[in-house]
Amino acid sequence: MDRLWHLIAAFGLATMMAAAGAHPSPQSEVLLEIGPDSVRAKLVLPLDELRLVFGWPLATLAAPDPAPRAAPIPDAAMAAYLAAHIRPVAADGRAWVVKVERLQWQGDQRPAVLLATMSLRPPTGAPLEHFMFGDDAIAHRVPSHLTVVALRSDVEAAPRVLGTLRFGQRSLEVKLADPRWWGACADLFWLGMTHIAEGSDHLLFLLTLLLPAAMLAKGGKWDRTGGTRHLVVYLAKVVTAFTIGHSLTLILGAAGVLTLPERPVEFAIAASILVAAIHAWRPVFPRCEGAIAAAFGLLHGLAFASAIRELQLSGARLAIGVLAFNLGIETAQTLIVAAVAPLLVLLERSHWSRRVRPTAAILAGATALVWMVQRG
Repeated sequence: MDRLWHLIAAFGLATMMAAAGAHPSPQSEVLLEIGPDSVRAKLVLPLDELRLVFGWPLATLAAPDPAPRAAPIPDAAMAAYLAAHIRPVAADGRAWVVKVERLQWQGDQRPAVLLATMSLRPPTGAPLEHFMFGDDAIAHRVPSHLTVVALRSDVEAAPRVLGTLRFGQRSLEVKLADPRWWGACADLFWLGMTHIAEGSDHLLFLLTLLLPAAMLAKGGKWDRTGGTRHLVVYLAKVVTAFTIGHSLTLILGAAGVLTLPERPVEFAIAASILVAAIHAWRPVFPRCEGAIAAAFGLLHGLAFASAIRELQLSGARLAIGVLAFNLGIETAQTLIVAAVAPLLVLLERSHWSRRVRPTAAILAGATALVWMVQRG
């Protein structure tokens, strides 16, 4: 039986490491700017997601500045692709004229992106201020992909989030005369939930830190079950501390007060998973899990902030947007913890505990190491 268990664990480890390149699915962003007779659309498309559509490698984008970068596919082909998948439509059903003005490949940053500027021109007699904006670029092949759409009606005005496009919703209504500062709260709330649900590194850190939640440390080992009260206190302490940590840097990061390069932040997040995995294997910091969760939560909050910082919100829209986004994160986090807690109790009361917990810690640690290599 032990031999069978070791084979299963080895297979799981290999599978986990093969998928270790997984990362929170990068979102696309679209900024619509109303002009005198047309709408300019500025798109940010993550290359990791485009790769899933076209199947080309990103290595061709690694040339440093000022050396020219070779686009993975010809600009003409990409322009035709975007023109076919960005579809504004007038209220009477007539299609707008779409033209790609500029493509800029940025492979020397993380995440690598394609910046596209497009001109959207309404048919004769159709108003600029009211139309349906359709966009299924990437999403027609990657159902989990999310696109955040914002509108700027004046060059001096801050963008206003219109909503998100995702599987089942490939278009949204654009109406210029909607100055409500609380608009799109539901979409930002959903964006926060999605960021946790698809954020494999954030999710793995939290779950790994919760692995020993039902256990008591004794003599440098996880000794026995601490009971329901101990579990509840542990969960409340860790989740609350993590929430305080990431909420603080989320606010500062979204406001542009605190920003760090994304690559070292992502490396540090992977390292946080490794630390949590070691602790799940052997108690490294017993009774200090709350402090560790808060400290690493500061790093995770910076990563959360990058999801909405590029929307360039300000004033009341920034405040309500960050609140809605953070509430989405907390809701998803709470649902996950509520689902996992009973399983932890059942696990620690079963004879499988001494095998499952350390095996899960090994899988998490191995995944973290692979991520650290990739992001280093």
